[in-house]
Amino acid sequence: MRQLELLCALAREKHFGRAAKNCNISQPAFSARIRQLENELGVPIVQRERSFQGLTTEGELVVTTAQRILAEARTLKQSLSQMSKGLAGHLRIGAIPSAMPMMSLIKNPFCAAHPNITISLLSLSSVEIQLGLEKFDLEVGVTYLSKELTGNIETHELYQEEYSLIHNANGPLKDRKSITWQEAAELPLSLLTPDMQYRRIIDKTFEELDCHITPHTQTNSITQLLHETRFGNTSSIVPIGLIHVLRNLDGVVAIPLSEPRLINKIAMVIAKREPGSPIALEFFKHTKRQDVQKLLREASEKN
Repeated sequence: MRQLELLCALAREKHFGRAAKNCNISQPAFSARIRQLENELGVPIVQRERSFQGLTTEGELVVTTAQRILAEARTLKQSLSQMSKGLAGHLRIGAIPSAMPMMSLIKNPFCAAHPNITISLLSLSSVEIQLGLEKFDLEVGVTYLSKELTGNIETHELYQEEYSLIHNANGPLKDRKSITWQEAAELPLSLLTPDMQYRRIIDKTFEELDCHITPHTQTNSITQLLHETRFGNTSSIVPIGLIHVLRNLDGVVAIPLSEPRLINKIAMVIAKREPGSPIALEFFKHTKRQDVQKLLREASEKN
């Protein structure tokens, strides 16, 4: 099992040194364990020169099987723990950047109900979330409910995302009550990188309005967008819900975007598998009982 864990880490990192570090093992020992696995299976798994060059055809098959074996082993441990002492273990969640500030509102009720569960929360693109679910690297995703979601998955809508222009509090638009997308296209903008679905949604909206934009700054961090607006000379486009949660960020004003009014659905997703992860299934059921849209409104009112 340990060798399979090391191999899956290598497939993720595509680098012996990084994979060894993530697995808390020295690189020579890491390489020796991978060679031992190759000897036991009787096939070459890794293409080597001086560094990692990829997996062999046999290696791809071994990794796919290893991912499933490790996922089923985690599921078994969780099921046994649930039988003896209640639900315990680790849950890995991937969320799109625009949803990250809201994740505490989403996961905290579950954590309060299940104190023996720990959570890893990663900011990922929608494509990375889809891939993470397929490769057993994630149990739960929070992403856009769209046609880009494929495979055997179960979804539940959490809330709806609308958009606002954020602008420096001392900027020329500070007193505007609303702004059109066409007007926003004329401003110097900082936006998320094109690999983010959130950015693709924005680009598509501008394209449909026959507006051409060239962002001044591109980043994969929502927090950085806020700082670019606060301390720089650019504006940005972010979800209104994020502004509600981070309302105490001084130096920035939010101006609702109109014409068109753009709304997208944010959903929780899990892969349909037998057997399924008890922790992931319980998180899915528990969160379905929460009114996340109401939680966001309450957070806005408190701020």
